[in-house]
Amino acid sequence: MTPPGRNNRRYARGFSGGVLILVLLFAASAAGIAWVGVGIVAADRWPIRWLEVRGEFQRISAEQLRASLASEMNSSFFTVDLRGLEESAKGSFWVSTARVRKEWPDTVIVTVDEYEPVAHWNRGQLVSRQGEAFEVPDADELQGLPWLEGPEARLDDVLSAWVTINERLTALGLEVQHLALDERGSWSLRLDNGTQVYLGRNSKEERLQRLLSSWDALMEEQEVPPRGIDLRYTNGLAVAWPQVQEDQSG
Repeated sequence: MTPPGRNNRRYARGFSGGVLILVLLFAASAAGIAWVGVGIVAADRWPIRWLEVRGEFQRISAEQLRASLASEMNSSFFTVDLRGLEESAKGSFWVSTARVRKEWPDTVIVTVDEYEPVAHWNRGQLVSRQGEAFEVPDADELQGLPWLEGPEARLDDVLSAWVTINERLTALGLEVQHLALDERGSWSLRLDNGTQVYLGRNSKEERLQRLLSSWDALMEEQEVPPRGIDLRYTNGLAVAWPQVQEDQSG
């Protein structure tokens, strides 16, 4: 007859042995995974061999952007910092957005969009087609763009006014060359023919319409456009003509 407790001791020894085997197997598996992992992430095992830069480049070149990112490519396919590459690409002048992805087995692809400037904004800044203000070196030297000025917080208002006024002036064959909003909320603009227009703070749309309605009559039998038009009156306007015309008229 088996003494009491012997079966329990055998069960305990068997159970302990089974647990030990499981622990050893787990440890061996973990060590194997770690060893493989070290081999996978090592930069010399899976190096990045190709950096492909894509985009419709107008203001910068793919070569310039590739050179600025080259120092961040000293890592493996599995450890390359995609977020860091994206931030570095966006830090380049003229780059608006950047998207980075990997392509097996050794390629990183960077796709960028450039800012497309539509106007100057204050001094040293430009406005993109998406309505964003941005800075680039020698921004003020860029030719062929209208100038917009105003408080920094009013960019959206100035941009919207510029678009609206330009649309209204199309019927006269004119465009805004310079639009300004001062700290008191007063609007003024210079047309591409050189005429300075003062709209003031109130009733901007009504005063602009007054200009549009009066333009043909103002220009009747005139060889040159007015030097200035002041619309800051309740029902009228004041016109200043170039000095040359005044001298010729006596």
